[in-house]
Amino acid sequence: MTETTWEAYAGPRVERALALGNRGPVRLDDDGHLVQDILDAYRRNGFYVFTGVLDEKEVRELTAEFDEILDNVPTALNGDTDRYGRPSPFGGYFTMVEDEDDPDAPARVSLLSHPFIYMESTLRVYAHPMILAIAESLYGADFVPFHEGIFYKAPGNGFPTRWHQDGRTHWTEDGEAVEQPDGSGKCHGYNMSVSWSNCTAENCLWVVPGSHRRWLLAKGGKFPPITERLPDAVPMLLEPGDCGIVNRSALHGSYPNKSAERRVTMVLGFHQRRSAIGATTTNVHAFKQPGTSTKKITYSEDYVLRRARMIPLAIDARRQHRPDEKPFEYRGSYIGDASWNEATRAEIRRDGDEYWQRDITL
Repeated sequence: MTETTWEAYAGPRVERALALGNRGPVRLDDDGHLVQDILDAYRRNGFYVFTGVLDEKEVRELTAEFDEILDNVPTALNGDTDRYGRPSPFGGYFTMVEDEDDPDAPARVSLLSHPFIYMESTLRVYAHPMILAIAESLYGADFVPFHEGIFYKAPGNGFPTRWHQDGRTHWTEDGEAVEQPDGSGKCHGYNMSVSWSNCTAENCLWVVPGSHRRWLLAKGGKFPPITERLPDAVPMLLEPGDCGIVNRSALHGSYPNKSAERRVTMVLGFHQRRSAIGATTTNVHAFKQPGTSTKKITYSEDYVLRRARMIPLAIDARRQHRPDEKPFEYRGSYIGDASWNEATRAEIRRDGDEYWQRDITL
């Protein structure tokens, strides 16, 4: 991949991405919900970039805590000490990847899963009033959680993410989306990328607009390899403090990061409650390192409402940290105490019953 050929591919697609009409600040109506033109643009394209959601102070808090964690990652697969010989207590949550081209190079972290366990700044961001207003606008007052993780693409050698569609559950037998163009019908939820880095064409997530309407794996189909530069794909460009949402049914992936800029984005997401309770599917997220195993599951109301508790817990954690900000009022149902304190902090980390044990894959 030479710079010239990459620029010839990426340049026109950057222009197209900026012309899609699915980018701008969060705009809410008198009821506190997204205005209709934002909803229409998201449902048409399958993704939307909300600019300037986080303020500079919050970006600094995320960056500082993340860099501290990054400096303490293990140096080897299944390792438990960092490059200074210090214990790396959360190493089990980090997906480490070896460089196939340089087997002597130390393993590098590419994914940090379930950050609420070790980065309280991420828990507070989860309760950002604008972030939760977006979820309520799309899925109603009883929206419920999906999963959280931090994607890290190192500068110069960030690994690619294959082309894929996350949603596996709510399709017709012919591969048509059950979710309708107006947002009605059961759906797979969305991924939100909360950025505290510059997400450029070289290091960011790429999305195929409109691809959330049809499942490529239906009837024996397959996803294209990430080595294929898809002509219809566009980059989801973000600056620090921006948040991009992607329909989990949309085709998306990322190319190898050969640029000098790192990409750091926390992925969080939400579901419709009615799309989750009673759904039978294969869960790939409710593991210390997602994707390392699977389990067939039918989501009970108890399972979903216990996981939904993380929303009011996060709201209380943010309220304590930002007492002058009006907190979001979550009107959904949940099970458990919603006060953030030492007891609940220990509870969500309880060995064998961590909060992420009830992540919801659809």
